[in-house]
Amino acid sequence: MSDKKNVLVLGRERHLVDASTDLIEANGFNAVGVTRDEEALALLDTGRFIAVLVGSGVEWESRPPVHQHAAPHGTAVLQAQRIPMQTVQDHVRHVIVPRLLEIA
Repeated sequence: MSDKKNVLVLGRERHLVDASTDLIEANGFNAVGVTRDEEALALLDTGRFIAVLVGSGVEWESRPPVHQHAAPHGTAVLQAQRIPMQTVQDHVRHVIVPRLLEIA
């Protein structure tokens, strides 16, 4: 896995994490999806990710540690913020992927 285009996805529901990682990978990135904070923080500590996507279902108290573990490596933190009636897939496709393309 080349470090240049690695994206971490942290969410609470496995099927939504998997759908997000599939779409991100379809756009030329390597994606790793996790549902537990401990996994995400350990992976961020490796410094191998250009960005981490924090799903909208991730609790507010879980977000500051993500920022703290991402910052030393210059990893961008993207927070999913869907509008009403927007699917996770549409949000990733039309909001997250364009942001990732800007970062890469």
